[in-house]
Amino acid sequence: LPRFNNSSSQVTVVLLQNPAHYPINGRLYFWGPTGTLLHTETFTAAPKGLYLLITSNVSALAGLSGTFTVANDGRYGDLAGKAVALEPATGFSFDSPLLPPPR
Repeated sequence: LPRFNNSSSQVTVVLLQNPAHYPINGRLYFWGPTGTLLHTETFTAAPKGLYLLITSNVSALAGLSGTFTVANDGRYGDLAGKAVALEPATGFSFDSPLLPPPR
């Protein structure tokens, strides 16, 4: 489960890459530290395209942190991505890859 953090001045950007020749539709589920569902975001990743979400722009996630999961209608492993946390005040950044669940 990748983490997101919108506390203080930190922000997380979610990047989902679709290498397939067909669109992939799905949902991002954002969970609080106690496991409470905070927000659900629907998305469509165009064929050979990139979907980008700046989590601090989602009002339901403002000032919050936690984890997120991704559900989609693509074939196993077709959707790739990562979450990138950025701290503009210090230049600090780190990323967490999205990994498909084991089969």
